[in-house]
Amino acid sequence: MRLILLPTLCFLFTISSASGQDTTTVRTWISAATAKAGTEPDSADYYFKKAGALAQQLNFTDGLLDYTRRYTLFLYNNLRFEDALQVAALQLEKSLEIKNYSKASGAYNNMALQYQAMGQLQKAADHLIKALELAQELNDQVNLQKYYTNLASILLDLGNYPKSLIYARKGHETALALKDTITIGRSLVNLLASETTNKMYPDAIRHANDVLSIGLHRKDTILQLCAYINLGSIYNRLGKHDSALVWNNQAVKRLSPTVPPDYRIYVDHLYAETYTHLKQPAKAAPHFDKVIHDAENIFPRSELRDLYKLGTELKEMQGQPALALEYWKKYTVLNDSMNNTATQAAINELEIQYATARNKQALAEQQLKLQQKDFWIWLSWGIVAILVGAGAVVWILFRQRQKAANERKRTQLLLAQLEGEEKERARTAQELHDGVGSILSAAKIHMHAVRGTDADASQRVVSLIEDAAREVRNISHSLDPEILLQEGLEYAVRAFLAKISHPGLSINLYTVGELPQLESGQELLIYRIIQEAMNNVIRHAGASEAIVQLGYDNGILTLTVEDNGKGFDTAITPGKGIGLGNMETRINLLKGHYEISSRPGEGTSIYAEFANLHA
Repeated sequence: MRLILLPTLCFLFTISSASGQDTTTVRTWISAATAKAGTEPDSADYYFKKAGALAQQLNFTDGLLDYTRRYTLFLYNNLRFEDALQVAALQLEKSLEIKNYSKASGAYNNMALQYQAMGQLQKAADHLIKALELAQELNDQVNLQKYYTNLASILLDLGNYPKSLIYARKGHETALALKDTITIGRSLVNLLASETTNKMYPDAIRHANDVLSIGLHRKDTILQLCAYINLGSIYNRLGKHDSALVWNNQAVKRLSPTVPPDYRIYVDHLYAETYTHLKQPAKAAPHFDKVIHDAENIFPRSELRDLYKLGTELKEMQGQPALALEYWKKYTVLNDSMNNTATQAAINELEIQYATARNKQALAEQQLKLQQKDFWIWLSWGIVAILVGAGAVVWILFRQRQKAANERKRTQLLLAQLEGEEKERARTAQELHDGVGSILSAAKIHMHAVRGTDADASQRVVSLIEDAAREVRNISHSLDPEILLQEGLEYAVRAFLAKISHPGLSINLYTVGELPQLESGQELLIYRIIQEAMNNVIRHAGASEAIVQLGYDNGILTLTVEDNGKGFDTAITPGKGIGLGNMETRINLLKGHYEISSRPGEGTSIYAEFANLHA
């Protein structure tokens, strides 16, 4: 159960050609509709439509934007997602028309929420990325907090639980900085949902109790419902079904006609789940039958998948094998679609798009600072030239040339060192192939020739020799990546990852955009960076899964290496080891930059970016 609310934006009044009386009528109808939204939805819908029609007729932009914002929320709460999407699209059109990008970011977010509710997750992600970009440019921390939270929700629906946790934490951290209690409570709901899916149950229970405390203190029924429903779900996961039932009974007491209808559906879902686990199908069935009618239109895919699985178990208990089989087929289809490679690639592309947007903004800010800095430098030089004279200028220029020469010399030495290392690798690879490899081949031939009466023992020895020869070939190819020169970077990296993958460590490569063919020296440096990073994963991370991402967009090559291993505290980890030092050296030679993110128990992520490569 996750709480995703449409953003509440404060709109400024704009000049309109409408008369004061007419605009007052628009606002009166909007107020009437808002007041009736919880208790008289049909009447509220009528007044919303009248207000919107009059605002459009009068070309009353401020009233029209107020109408679209409130009407979208009303439609969303009443599960009319397609209608809400059309109204949010009008909100976006008018916001862009008057170049109010704060309101435009809210409209993008509203459209993302409708797409998410309708199960169109990729469209939801695309619109949310646009909302994030605008909020980042405007330094709008209030809406940025909401969009982080919503991105965590979409990643949760896509099944990428670790990344969902990352963005849920960002949303909560931003909410704490804003010091708004209700916002903190809403961010905690998403955080505890991500913690639950990542099996961090003690943290999730603690945060659910925090949400409940805030809800009781502020008399916020929605926050109280979220706390009770999530606590019931967590205790079901822990096998404490009697406790789950207690929490769900508390949730029922908070339901009322003013509460959005999807909360009743979540309560019924929790009852069906709890009674099924308690082996009481007669009590579970009525709740399940009520939920299943609306779930396909409301539930995100991850929760709909769990509901189908629950239906399979319940119908088997009731002796209805045909229905059980039907729900099992639906569960299998949905589970397969959520776990396929395309879905995971979409998740990675989503993050790369946002990371690229943030980097572009940072680059623009850096260029502005450099321009300002250049101005003051030139001004200072002018003053120095007047006061000190030509001699000081010559001295400064000499020092700059000397520094540049030293830097070029250092780079040349590093390149020579790396070139020497590559030659030594090639020589060692050749010796392994020609020397040890030839000896093993000869040993295998002789074993076949002298095979004695114990055929099984001889065959085992031959198999061991073949394994040793294969390992020598693998080491030789790793030291001398001839495949890189023949097939290119992507093929070489994919082949390398396939060689080092094994049943205990699954490694996948994702590419975003079409990778260019770079200079051979640059491709070799990037290949070695990936090798060093994966060596660290194998030796130190204790991971079961890892991914390597290569992306190319607008002349920028990005590299990400992530694992789900034991992680480490970057604040207290001692100085760089040989592997990390070698990796940093190669990144610096390519004039790139990198970041390492890690926490104990949460894996490690390495992100590198290169903007000056030559195709």
